[in-house]
Amino acid sequence: MRIGRKRNRNMYRSPANDLIIYLFLLYFSAGINNGLAATIKGQVLNQKDGSPLIGVNVQLLGTLLGSSTHRDGFFFIRNVPPGQHRLLISMMGFQSETRQVSILTNSEYLLTIKMHEAPILFDPVVVSASKSRQRLDRAPVSMSVITVRDIIQRQPSDLIEALETAPGIHFVGNQINIRGSTGFTFGVGNKVLLLLDGVPVYASDTGEFNWDMLPPLDVEQIEVVKGAGSTLWGSTALGGLINIITRAPSREGNIQYAVKFGQYDRPYYNKWEWTDPYRLYYTREDLSISKQFKAVGLRLSAGRYHTTGYTQLGDAQKYNLTSRLDINLPRNIKWIMYTAFSHIHRGFFVQWKGPNDPYEVDESNLQNYARLHQLNAYSKIYVPISPQIGVQFRASFVRTLMGNQFGAGADFNPAYGQGAEIQSDWIMSPQHHVTIGVQYQQDAGSTQYFGDHKGYAIGPYIQDEWTFTNQLEITLGCRYDRYQLVHGRSESLVSPRLGLNWEIDQRTHVRASVGSGFRAATIVERYLELSVMNFKIIANPELHAETCWAYDLGIRHTINDQANLDISLFDNEYYDLIEANMDLIRGQIQFINIPRARIQGIETTFSFQQSLARLLSGLVTDVKISTTAMHHEELQWHDPLPYRPNVLTTISNRIQYSRFQLQTDFRYASKINEVKIYPINKRVPMKFIDLRLSVDIMNLIFHAGISNLLNYNYAPMESNLMPMRTFTLGLHGRLP
Repeated sequence: MRIGRKRNRNMYRSPANDLIIYLFLLYFSAGINNGLAATIKGQVLNQKDGSPLIGVNVQLLGTLLGSSTHRDGFFFIRNVPPGQHRLLISMMGFQSETRQVSILTNSEYLLTIKMHEAPILFDPVVVSASKSRQRLDRAPVSMSVITVRDIIQRQPSDLIEALETAPGIHFVGNQINIRGSTGFTFGVGNKVLLLLDGVPVYASDTGEFNWDMLPPLDVEQIEVVKGAGSTLWGSTALGGLINIITRAPSREGNIQYAVKFGQYDRPYYNKWEWTDPYRLYYTREDLSISKQFKAVGLRLSAGRYHTTGYTQLGDAQKYNLTSRLDINLPRNIKWIMYTAFSHIHRGFFVQWKGPNDPYEVDESNLQNYARLHQLNAYSKIYVPISPQIGVQFRASFVRTLMGNQFGAGADFNPAYGQGAEIQSDWIMSPQHHVTIGVQYQQDAGSTQYFGDHKGYAIGPYIQDEWTFTNQLEITLGCRYDRYQLVHGRSESLVSPRLGLNWEIDQRTHVRASVGSGFRAATIVERYLELSVMNFKIIANPELHAETCWAYDLGIRHTINDQANLDISLFDNEYYDLIEANMDLIRGQIQFINIPRARIQGIETTFSFQQSLARLLSGLVTDVKISTTAMHHEELQWHDPLPYRPNVLTTISNRIQYSRFQLQTDFRYASKINEVKIYPINKRVPMKFIDLRLSVDIMNLIFHAGISNLLNYNYAPMESNLMPMRTFTLGLHGRLP
């Protein structure tokens, strides 16, 4: 009897074991079939002068295979199955190319590709729309892209300056809004998800962003997805997401450095001067070293930012260190490890002393200083099972400490966020690209102000990108999320998604999407109890998760090689929207649920380039005009939502001649109609003009600029003025 029972136990295998055996057999069979596969070898050159291009991405559409060009512009794609294939060749600053290739069994295909420079990149390759590489014009959702060229031209002091001219984006303090989604909630509870290479990096207790976590030199591209994105990305992607894509280690090896200095001008009114204006400045220095050593690539970066600020308590010292390690293992297995550490010591300017002293604070607040330490780390490994099947594993960690010291004796103890994700991409046929995955996240925070709390979330998801013809693509997806607060509330939600992209002709694409999003309240929103100034923050443990249905209809039309137009209509329907409610009579602040709210609008972006050779040979100008017009209200009393403008407009004009470039940015935001703390104070629209002149000499770019040219006084939130006119000088260099 014992032997029989032992045999019976061995007769049964767990589903996990079956899955491992199945994946192993697929991987082993793929290795056997490689004998029938072929190799694509090619060289990518610059059409202008025939020079080889390094770092060009080459993707074999309909498979998970791809490569990038090495020194001398060569690339290799091995284990290509026989048949008809299309290659997508893309690189920043050049027009994307598509090539049709016919592959025979056990052969080698040779080709040469010449790419045309593109001063305006209308349709770069993006990854955030569907968790797979695709051209921007084929995405089923509305997106904006900030390229590495845009970042170098602006030479921003931080990521906020890199994002502030993107269509539909508006900042209230350091809090980002995509099409009015967030408003202002004192830095906590963002309704926009911040990702670093697709990995969430928000503080686990507050949900706050650290815009100083990495230097701009590390950024390859920033992708902005507008509308609910919870189907693929989970909680917090209620109003959209920001995906910051970091640079991979350079194949040829280089050193990059950037230095920027800013000097604040005198205030608009002489009576507002509170100190010697010539001592008010900021500096930023960044250094990045990158090199590929055969199968291992390494990138190390360090940055320092120091400022006296333009207000009392505006001084700050910020440091960051980042590292990225790319390892290419046999069988095209790729392993990426990334770490970012930031240290910030800064003052907190809560509100001005008075209208006649807008840059000073009350004497009782002069000790409002704090330190922030944050560590972000992730590890990803991608395992191709076959040309059609690939699996990706990810583990991540975020540690945030706000306070004056480490350890339990500090006012704030470290907050921890730990996450893991497994995702499988399966191209079942040329018509179906299926993405299946599950994500796990655990958050914990503990302070004397909100107690000791932990929560975790788990979310399986599935998506099918269905290509009916080369002209019509339909995306179907669904995700189930469950959030459990330990010894507290449990919430769950199903987030479906439907999107389509219809190519009417080669120049015109129509997109439409509908999707659901959700965001569980953060630990701080539920439990924080604290007295700030004359207000007392009251806990609300009964907060419900906020949800949203987002509808989007857009058209993207390339008028000609020099002009592009994008128009989008959107409707975001919010349920149990979490907002900060202020009782001015009792002096209390509490986060509450607003049963129903709505944000509707239209967004247009027009870009064009024009040669002005009639005026001067080689003179070129390009212009980008974007406008977002919104109507927002809570649907119980039909009041406008607080801290949200109705109109956003950005006009950017770049004039280039030889090595010289002059860029002008105009940013406009209509007057905010609803605020919470001082509703009777006068409010004005935002009208900022920025000028930048740059000169490119060899591998050096010199910058000189003026921010807020007209010295315009604007306060997006009460009693907080934006910086006055600021003069800047900068240098960006590269070796070799």
